[in-house]
Amino acid sequence: MKKIEDLRKTEGEVFEKTTLDALAKLMNDGFIDYIDFPISTGKEGNVFRGVCGERLIAIKIYRINTATFRSISKYLMYDPPEKIKFDRRNIIFAWAKKEFGNLKKLYEAGVRVPEPIAIEENVIVMEYIGSKAKPAPLLKDANIKNAEKIFEKIKKYLKLMYQKAKLVHADFSEYNVLIYRNNPVIIDVGQTVKRENPMAMEFLRRDVYNIVKFFKKFINIEEEDTISYIMSDEDEVC
Repeated sequence: MKKIEDLRKTEGEVFEKTTLDALAKLMNDGFIDYIDFPISTGKEGNVFRGVCGERLIAIKIYRINTATFRSISKYLMYDPPEKIKFDRRNIIFAWAKKEFGNLKKLYEAGVRVPEPIAIEENVIVMEYIGSKAKPAPLLKDANIKNAEKIFEKIKKYLKLMYQKAKLVHADFSEYNVLIYRNNPVIIDVGQTVKRENPMAMEFLRRDVYNIVKFFKKFINIEEEDTISYIMSDEDEVC
């Protein structure tokens, strides 16, 4: 009984009227056929697997009433996407728009992120990462077969992010990388800031510290070498 009550509570928190209206619009516009099952639950939102034609998709829904309001507004103050009213609803909409815009910039720069497909209010539709049987695991939970290869790809993506997209992830760790077919896919880019942001260097150092700390369990790497590689424009990034 408790599990049913918890599920109903979660559904009530996620699928309130604004979200249902946004989902209806995305369905009418041909971006979603139906929602399959939940993939993950985070502090700010929930991710569901969905179907559009023959394609599996991921649907990220930012909760309007129960998202971590303070965390979101802090990052928007660092790098607001536009002039917004700082009330809960408008902040959530701006955050979703910012994440969608960051996904587009990173995807176009060659960083392996889920392909952004559509956005409506607090709902983002993007590429689903995983098999038909199950979604791809987070780096922290993955069975890592070639740590050096994965780290080198992550390092390259962080450099592309910095040099080509001119962005810094700003919340990077083993919790923000999926492993699919032994390759990394970077996720959760709503808080990403522009390279010229006064906090960018501090965020970059924290990002590198987090990911190097994780991979040091498998390979011999150093933070300063990784930061130097990311910031150096000697090698053409393409």
